[in-house]
Amino acid sequence: MAAPSSSGARPTRRAFLAALAAGGAGLSAAAYARYAEPTWFELAEVPLDRALFPAPAGLRILHLSDLHLGPHVSLGHIEQAVELGLAQRPDLVALTGDYITGRLREAAAYAAVLRRLSAAAPTFACLGNHDAIVADGPIGEVARTAAVMGLLRAAQADVLVNETREVAVRGGRLKVSGLGDLWTKQNHPARCLTPRRGPGREPLAHLLLNHNPDARIATMPYHWDLMLCGHTHGGQVGVPGLAEWLAPVSDKSHLEGLREREGRLIHITRGIGNLYGVRFWCRPQVSLLVVG
Repeated sequence: MAAPSSSGARPTRRAFLAALAAGGAGLSAAAYARYAEPTWFELAEVPLDRALFPAPAGLRILHLSDLHLGPHVSLGHIEQAVELGLAQRPDLVALTGDYITGRLREAAAYAAVLRRLSAAAPTFACLGNHDAIVADGPIGEVARTAAVMGLLRAAQADVLVNETREVAVRGGRLKVSGLGDLWTKQNHPARCLTPRRGPGREPLAHLLLNHNPDARIATMPYHWDLMLCGHTHGGQVGVPGLAEWLAPVSDKSHLEGLREREGRLIHITRGIGNLYGVRFWCRPQVSLLVVG
């Protein structure tokens, strides 16, 4: 979620979240935001209209994002989210980035937790800004990305960086594409999506994984039916006005949930983890999308 280093607004957002974590926003509110809500999962079941996403009827897609294993998010917390998601009997799992905060910790144990997803259903992943290679970044960032890619491959997830796959599910087939991260300039839809040349749809339903919803603009000239995103954390503090200010996206009109855009669907989940160990009126979310 954190804003890119070039953004002058980042220290302000980070300072607010750090102050809330430290009790600077009122003791009772800060205690709730720090110790209660960050581990209180919400299960969101989202119906999908087959007229807009013509996948096999009854298809169940588990959408997890922004796991953020690190100083403020434990592996046990992530494992609880995985267990809750698996209890929903998904046919397909989509992971939409930001698997770590800082360096990768507990790599083998983390891979074992995520491998439970791929053991249950085909699992696809894209990278987020906390995971992705910065083209001119330091060697440490390149090494971090290699570690995250290794983690996901050890978990037997299919990592898509501007790539497309075709998968069999529920007696039918659909396309799954994954884009590289927008902020790190790895987002290249032309490499994996087909240009639109009219109002028609592709023969197969097309699912697109994309960490940052601001990348939507660049994808609109191409075929896809349903885009799954994270990155916003729902604002992480669910107070109207404040959530929009905190969310590190240009489009403040859609921070979470399902929305139709020009005949296509975009779903943004609040994510599993957080930054600075706080959430307030914005619970961590396990999302299940079900095709009607």
